[in-house]
Amino acid sequence: MVFDVSGEPVHTRCLAVALTQGEGDSVEFRADILDLRKAGLMGLGGRIATAGIIHKMEFLGSFAVETGIIERIEWNQSHVMHEANRATKGECCRDPVDRLTALVGTPLGAGFASSLKQCFGGPLGCTHVNTLFQELSAFVSRFQFMRDENPAYREERKVGDRLAKRSLCFDAFFPSEGDATSNLSVRLADVFYAPNHENGSEVLFRYEEVGVLAEVDLKGWQIGNVRARERSRSGPACEDSPWTIRSDELGDFEGRSLGGGMARFCLERFGTRRVDACLLSALLCLAPGMTQVGVAVSNSLIPSSSARPPNSRLSGPGPCYMLRADGPLIETIFAGGRLRSEPEPD
Repeated sequence: MVFDVSGEPVHTRCLAVALTQGEGDSVEFRADILDLRKAGLMGLGGRIATAGIIHKMEFLGSFAVETGIIERIEWNQSHVMHEANRATKGECCRDPVDRLTALVGTPLGAGFASSLKQCFGGPLGCTHVNTLFQELSAFVSRFQFMRDENPAYREERKVGDRLAKRSLCFDAFFPSEGDATSNLSVRLADVFYAPNHENGSEVLFRYEEVGVLAEVDLKGWQIGNVRARERSRSGPACEDSPWTIRSDELGDFEGRSLGGGMARFCLERFGTRRVDACLLSALLCLAPGMTQVGVAVSNSLIPSSSARPPNSRLSGPGPCYMLRADGPLIETIFAGGRLRSEPEPD
């Protein structure tokens, strides 16, 4: 099966989670999100959106290895979508992040999504931070599964030793000018480290990969053809092994819109078996990644009709703190990008 993608790259999103040995029974985590837009021009809420780094946020903390209970959360958000300005009346995307401290004492894994929603969901927080923390929780579950199934993986480590790492990359491509579709690629790679060699060199325990390719209609964000494959290789040699093709299990995805309801559908299809966990994480990347492609579709200050699908919750207020129904930014957007104090055009 041919498993490649072509076209002009317009957006890359990377979610990365790294786990290292902490003091005692603690595991240190670092979770990063990076959105890199490579094309586009669009007026948005009184500002002009262009190519560049859109999001660059990192979160540090620790959790208890046996229970997954979060012990500490810290953060740095150098790049966010909406900085404080006149259109936002001084508000910015960083404002609600302190609410994440309510997650200290909450276990990652099963049930975490509900706790995250209660303190940071919808107008309380940031959809991109939510996406990252859900991925952190999913990977910690995978890490704990690896410990449960492999006694050798639970061997004692030194403080600072790397335990595991996940990278999840979403890329969007426009095949050709005038084409009404976008090609989406998701690549997941999980690395699990065995105890270091006596000379200090790192040793590979397991390497797991998933690849997903999807064609999406830009007019309504409907999914067309979708393919997936995965494989797992064991260390320390990590010899080559064949891919397992999962495409036949994805027929129900065709015709569905990435504009809403995709997370629930993915969970219904692949959320019950632990062996599907990596494929599930890759599929869950499609919808949030696509929300970042809208500006790349536009090449003028007037937003393209493909920037947001019609009848989507993304087209109106509510998906995050900055776009809450009673917030100043949504007022500016509904006023056509003008501040309420500015005169109507002639």
